[in-house]
Amino acid sequence: MGEFEHSAGTGNRAPRAERHWVAVSLGTAALLVAVWAAVGDKWPWSGLPDRACWGSIDQSLLTGAAPSGDGSWKVAESKDHWGDPECTVSRGDWRLSTTVMKTPLKSHLWWDLGRIPLPHDLPGMIKTNGDRVDGWLHLPQCPDKVVNVDVPGAKADPRAAADLAARTLLAVGNARIAECGGKPFPVPKSFDWPALKPVRPSAGESPCGVADAGTVRKWADGEVTRLGAFDDAPVSRCSVLQDGEDELDLGLFSAVVLRDRATLDAFSPTGVRAEVPVSSGKPLNLTAEALRYDRDAVTALVCSEGHGSRYVHVYASGTDAQYAAIKRAVLTTVAATMNCP
Repeated sequence: MGEFEHSAGTGNRAPRAERHWVAVSLGTAALLVAVWAAVGDKWPWSGLPDRACWGSIDQSLLTGAAPSGDGSWKVAESKDHWGDPECTVSRGDWRLSTTVMKTPLKSHLWWDLGRIPLPHDLPGMIKTNGDRVDGWLHLPQCPDKVVNVDVPGAKADPRAAADLAARTLLAVGNARIAECGGKPFPVPKSFDWPALKPVRPSAGESPCGVADAGTVRKWADGEVTRLGAFDDAPVSRCSVLQDGEDELDLGLFSAVVLRDRATLDAFSPTGVRAEVPVSSGKPLNLTAEALRYDRDAVTALVCSEGHGSRYVHVYASGTDAQYAAIKRAVLTTVAATMNCP
């Protein structure tokens, strides 16, 4: 009777194929139990998918990130209240979360979303707050996407937590870029982070290169520290902090420089509020309008022959006159790095 066999005189028995697969299932279960006993808590997902968060996060990304223990890995994929895809990977109290946000975000205080730019020419930033590192990565390969991550571990090992945030941004970002049909970001073997905490300038050093040390100390009415620097990366940031302030403070001043208009348009609700032409060997013509507070917009420095632009947001404490003086110094410093003809 084909694969369904009944033996005479014994009543109905299980079909031969069914008995075969039951035996295979029991054998597989026994093998899994044996493997679990051998590797203990190194089993990657405890029954959950090998790749989580839309196929982007695998075991290698989380190796050593979460503390060992008896807890099982859990993955929850859903959507936030804006309708953007979000994913949480957790084990006990350890929790990593990521969201793929649709742009433009039109975010108030967008310029305060990060403190340390991602290295290796990546258009993103991270920010440490307590035991967690929050970060973002703009995906210019996808017309309307920014990835956000939030990871733990900053108190125990700030650089390891920064590495985890950057690698998660790249893993999730490159998975989305593959869907867009774009070229993925290269994944570096290691990340060369600058100082993650403010540093005291050396004797005579111009903090952020904006003015002589004496002028900056006069602006701050005392000693200062510096966090970051201005360079030609997709995102750069430099802050001058007063005594008693840390990396979460905006300090005496803090300026963000974006290289690409697309990154600005992904975040800012107001875009460019003033344009300043830049020519080699000529001082900037900075009008009163160009030196006003940026708020959520930026001031664009534009090579006069169209060879490049920089989008600069300046925050500074103090009076209107002091803000104008600091902004003038920042814009002049950034313009000098542009190599306009």
